[in-house]
Amino acid sequence: MKLCKDGAKTEQRRWIQKDCIYYFGGKSTLGFLPSWERNILPLPPSDMRGLLPPFLGADAATHARSPYPSTMSELASGLGTTPHREALLKNLITYRQMLATEGYTTGIQFVDGSFVENVEINASRPPSDIDVFSILSVPPKYLAAPPTWASTGLPFWQSEIAGPTAQVKNKLRFSLDTYAVLFEEMGPGDLIQNTIYWYSLFSHQKSTQAWKGFVALQLDPVADQAALSLLGSP
Repeated sequence: MKLCKDGAKTEQRRWIQKDCIYYFGGKSTLGFLPSWERNILPLPPSDMRGLLPPFLGADAATHARSPYPSTMSELASGLGTTPHREALLKNLITYRQMLATEGYTTGIQFVDGSFVENVEINASRPPSDIDVFSILSVPPKYLAAPPTWASTGLPFWQSEIAGPTAQVKNKLRFSLDTYAVLFEEMGPGDLIQNTIYWYSLFSHQKSTQAWKGFVALQLDPVADQAALSLLGSP
């Protein structure tokens, strides 16, 4: 397995298919994450439709809009309102703990689906699952030893995180509908295209196509442990 250097051609960046890790200056990082904490606001209440509003206030051009940067504790306080919802959040935390154990500790997750809606009122049922789209950064251990990606990193990615096998498995064991991409795998165009697609998909209710809001979470194992205490877990 080769390690692509700075300035690698676009076709070399797709390292899952090309057996190549692309990296910037020897590091793999999502550079926009340090400002995350400055943007966190309390989750807005559901609007009259039982949906998170797509933006806050009367100005449709405001920057205070979905996806709403949040924390797991904020999500637990705002949306963990029933034992069933609490169980789904614990499953989400377990999924995030699994990512952290493998070394995925930097990334963003879009959280959506009926879980972020007042589906108990709108459809007279509990949320069946949580939809999760993750933009993940390659674990440092694979940047330090690129050959291990093919032997252990890629099989884990395919069986536990992304792809048909992982999706079926995560639906059964976690009640999560999971999708994921690797930051380092994509050039700027691919990253923009993926982000636009998932924003567009998650910002519209599937049954009505109504414009709505959703939540964004940074990976944070320490904060996840704090959230477990709010959910009644030791």
